Amino acid sequence: MTPARPIVEARAIHKHFGALHVLRGVDFSVEERQLVFVIGPSGSGKSTLLRMIAGFEQPDRGRITIAGSDMTALPPYQRPVNMMFQSYALFPHM
Repeated sequence: MTPARPIVEARAIHKHFGALHVLRGVDFSVEERQLVFVIGPSGSGKSTLLRMIAGFEQPDRGRITIAGSDMTALPPYQRPVNMMFQSYALFPHM
């Protein structure tokens, strides 16, 4: 049996907002057919991490790959991912 290959990988991800160090050395991978949940208290960096995978934020250090291709510096429209926002602020009619 062939081992599952990672679809999304984050390696040594760091992110600061001014003096606030939001993410420190985050490492993880998501393999094919794997379901992953990102949970934690408010302010722990969950949304920041997801925004970096989607390309809406850039890590200060580290690398993000999708299907083996480095996506770290690519803009959102060049990434094969989507992001659904929890807030309806983008859709005022809802």
